[in-house]
Amino acid sequence: MSALLETAGLTVEVGGVRVCAGLELAVAPGQCWGILGRNGTGKTTLLHTLAGLRPPAAGRIRLDGRALPGLERRTVARRLGILLQDYVDAFPSTVLETALTGRHPHLGPWEWEGPADLAAARAALGRVGLGAFESRPVQTLSGGERRRLAIATLLTQDPALYLLDEPTNHLDLNHQVSVLEELSRTLRRGGRAALMVLHDPNLAARFCDRLLLLHGEGVTQAGPATDLLTAANLERLYRHPMRAIPTPSGTAWLPG
Repeated sequence: MSALLETAGLTVEVGGVRVCAGLELAVAPGQCWGILGRNGTGKTTLLHTLAGLRPPAAGRIRLDGRALPGLERRTVARRLGILLQDYVDAFPSTVLETALTGRHPHLGPWEWEGPADLAAARAALGRVGLGAFESRPVQTLSGGERRRLAIATLLTQDPALYLLDEPTNHLDLNHQVSVLEELSRTLRRGGRAALMVLHDPNLAARFCDRLLLLHGEGVTQAGPATDLLTAANLERLYRHPMRAIPTPSGTAWLPG
């Protein structure tokens, strides 16, 4: 199966710090990649580079087999969606109006949202538990509710590739799990893939089948989660002792 996103010899740098060097990555439909690393290793910078929001220092990025820099932004937005780390209320709007902005890449010039777009937005709100909030002004939402609204907007956009920067940010434990379960169902339903920045290796173990570990100074590891989630790798990654706790549902990772 062809990869949705590919990198070849990708080198990313920011502020004189190397995030990755010569990274070779292929993200196939159905895969969920977790990006793990310490603070300051460049997880967000890498995600922004993969989205085409900033240029790499070297190497190539291809989306659907085509060079990402040469694609028109509307074309990219139909295939790739990004969840930023912080949520900004650019304009006063309701929850439903905000979710509807996810349909804009699919509309033609001067085209308004139709019944199908409205149905998609309402369905997405329901999937993240905000179905009863559609008339609420976004300024009245809590941080966690705004985070779920941002995810609902991305679900309304319905891209093939989801780039998620800390999707569990501001979410309580219940919503961390329910939102990631919903995203997992979305990936399984039809030829979609995701790369998500996470801080908790336990969430990565539960929801990701592939991992990209950013160790710093350009050193990376990429591969199946079952191979990379070891005490040795995590201790090297976080520079802290880790304990593996066997549980009926798998291994739980705790700081040592």
